[in-house]
Amino acid sequence: MDRIKFFKPEYFNLLWTLLAVIFLMIISLKNKSARNKSYINEKLHSKLIASLSKRKIILKKIIQILILLFIIAALVGPQIGSKLVKLKRQGIDIVVAVDLSKSMLAQDITPSRLKKTKHEIRNFINKLEGDRIALVGFTSKAFIQCPLTTDYDAALMFLDIMDTSLLPQGGTSLAEAIKVSGSAFSEKEKKHKLLIVISDGEDHEHGISEAVAEVKEKGVVVYTIGIGSIEGVPIPVDNGFLKDDENKTVISKLNELDLKKIAAEGNGNYYYTSTGEADLGEIFNDIGRLEKKEYDERTFKDFEHRFQIFLMFALSLLFLDLFLNESKKELNQ
Repeated sequence: MDRIKFFKPEYFNLLWTLLAVIFLMIISLKNKSARNKSYINEKLHSKLIASLSKRKIILKKIIQILILLFIIAALVGPQIGSKLVKLKRQGIDIVVAVDLSKSMLAQDITPSRLKKTKHEIRNFINKLEGDRIALVGFTSKAFIQCPLTTDYDAALMFLDIMDTSLLPQGGTSLAEAIKVSGSAFSEKEKKHKLLIVISDGEDHEHGISEAVAEVKEKGVVVYTIGIGSIEGVPIPVDNGFLKDDENKTVISKLNELDLKKIAAEGNGNYYYTSTGEADLGEIFNDIGRLEKKEYDERTFKDFEHRFQIFLMFALSLLFLDLFLNESKKELNQ
């Protein structure tokens, strides 16, 4: 036989309140009797007492106590009986590669390219259901910040600590980002894999086409998001703006060419954003149309909620209490 479980056992503490209510009821009855004797003459008091049914008064109080008891029983959420439920999890594998180069500190997107990117990725992760997510950070080198997981809280924690200070190497290599991202996927299947590369596109290395071809062999579809302004802005640092070797202010511009090339060769889509608002939402809509795979099937025991029964008893007793009169006249009919 299945044991009884309680969904909200902390509400058992309300039983102390019930004891207090019973105590107050007893005190109230005694005080009421004493007040009647002091304000009503003895003859009228005797008639009043004679017209009331002591049994019905006690019965009403018992009903009121039972109403509270059944309400508490409903609040604790009794779960009686169970059934076996099979749950199939469906989704795709998604790797998000984030540019962590200094140019992502540019503020042509408020508050900065990187902060806005992380904000939108957070919103993106919060919309996922069943999909596995991984995070990759890159400059001229790349690393897996978070491996594929359905633990979205853990992914969000890893996302929070992604920063331009994580990698000492300067520059940007989109090819390296794609290669390392490809290693985050499982080798077993050739589909249900999506790579999203988010960058301002300022690539300082070579080998992009080779890297895309490599991940395509694994069945990866590549999306790219270009973030920043085409006109370009300076890159803020502690003492002003970033300077080059000739002490000239570095202007960071969005380079769409490589990002469009990656998306085209990777059978994906390219998105441009100068505000960072809607593009990850659009990608999420595209993901919803991609074919899902079944990861696993789990069987678990699901307990049946029975609070409705106790609420029904409480309501029935409430109606009974409303229509139950305390006078003897009704009792003798």
